[in-house]
Amino acid sequence: MKIRYLQLMLSMLLLVAMLPPLAFAEEKPAFVLSTSNQPANVGDVLAITVEGRNIKDVYGYELRLTYDPAVLKLKEAKAAWEGYSVPPIDEKGNLTFAHTKIGKTKGESGSLRFATIQFEVIAQKDTEIRLTRVKLVDSDSGSITAEPSFSLPISMAKQPPKSYYEDTIGHWAEMEIARATEMGWVNGYPDGRFAPQEEVTRAQFATMLSRALAPTPPSEAALPFADESQIPAYAKPHVSLWAAAGIIKGYEDGSFRPSRSITRSEITTLLMRVLGHEEQTEQTGALVYADQDAIPSWARSAVAAASDIGLVKGRDNNQFVPGGYTTRAEAVTLILRLLDYLSEA
Repeated sequence: MKIRYLQLMLSMLLLVAMLPPLAFAEEKPAFVLSTSNQPANVGDVLAITVEGRNIKDVYGYELRLTYDPAVLKLKEAKAAWEGYSVPPIDEKGNLTFAHTKIGKTKGESGSLRFATIQFEVIAQKDTEIRLTRVKLVDSDSGSITAEPSFSLPISMAKQPPKSYYEDTIGHWAEMEIARATEMGWVNGYPDGRFAPQEEVTRAQFATMLSRALAPTPPSEAALPFADESQIPAYAKPHVSLWAAAGIIKGYEDGSFRPSRSITRSEITTLLMRVLGHEEQTEQTGALVYADQDAIPSWARSAVAAASDIGLVKGRDNNQFVPGGYTTRAEAVTLILRLLDYLSEA
């Protein structure tokens, strides 16, 4: 019985000895990038560390990274070990950094840090740094090369837009007005005011909407309105554009009434036409406003659809106020919601 047992054990040992070497292969080296100082602001210095796992006898190395030079500026690359470093080579966002030990000594092994690379943030824009290639040289001059393609996202702190106008500081739409101003499609009056509570005319809104969506206004186009001569020169190409597209329509008498303040029903209908909403004489969506019976039949389907997607909201006491006029602050907010909706569609 003992003889059979010994024979069985011997057979198992021989079988283990015959297994392919890969069954006992060491784990391959792995590489990561990391940083602690995020989110970042312009002027901050990001310290990016390059680390390795499962490293064995590394005497020297070469690292290659890529980054966006419009957002980050290389400041310094420093090895974590003693030895000699080749000055970093930086070619338009393609960075190469190499380092080696000196003299007869063993290489580094285990989990360790290779280098720390510092970048200055020069633009407030989310970006990434990629580790694209690592070459490791051991103490016997043997080498291996890896292409990890490891990406480290770099997030920037979200900076609230600054207030451009004295009369918008503390206003409920201060940030929206600042954002629209930075985008370039609204501006203030010559005296520096924005007048956020001033009512928006039909001509003004057509112009704001056109500038925000950035279509190319026709240089010369006929205006199909009886009061064409009353439309301000700055607004004519924009009104003409929307009229040709069927977005803006006149009244029953053929007039446009450019100086008339635009109502909430009108502005909602125009915005939904931009989104391709098919107007219907009967309501097709839920209306939850306390004054829903006051909403004109021609605007009900647009108001229902716009409310459903969050484009428009009620005022105090859940009132839609369909005949109420729209302020400059409200117009800016509505157009921004439209732009955000289009960007997510």
